[in-house]
Amino acid sequence: MAWPLIFGVTLCLLGCASGPAPVAGPAEAPSAAVDAEPPADAGDAAEAAGEAGPAPLRLDRDVLAGLALTEWPDMEAEDVLSGGAGHRGHVFFSGDELVVELWEADAAKLRLDDFPYEEFVLVLSGKLVLTDAAGNATAYTAGDSLVVPKGFTGTWEMFGNYRELVVIEKKAYVRAEGE
Repeated sequence: MAWPLIFGVTLCLLGCASGPAPVAGPAEAPSAAVDAEPPADAGDAAEAAGEAGPAPLRLDRDVLAGLALTEWPDMEAEDVLSGGAGHRGHVFFSGDELVVELWEADAAKLRLDDFPYEEFVLVLSGKLVLTDAAGNATAYTAGDSLVVPKGFTGTWEMFGNYRELVVIEKKAYVRAEGE
């Protein structure tokens, strides 16, 4: 079940901005394992895990802040109702079951028709307004999280420097994105 990971990612992003949370336990000097920097990416995490098994992956704060993102091809013109078509991103993790990525886009209003997968979103900056097919609009700003259900139809409007962290089930993501 992916929700514990999503919940943990959300809590860390909301509460760990200045570093990891304190480790509960006896009042002893921290061990080297607690103080060690975790691996930089999923490949390093797998290598560092060795026989111990998978290791947690810290999401790079510079990337979360929007630095060094990869420019992606413009969004499909027929989906852009207004604004820009540019967007950028970084895939932090692509495992057996989940994809975790940062996505940033120019201010724009997009048409969504039968959204291809369920997506957990944590808005990091800017403002998002989702309007369903019946015209019901809901606004989300930095720190807000939401789940966009598979099949959602409506508009996705982004204001300001819009950036989000998304978590998607891997098989659905691969089917929709063709990766």
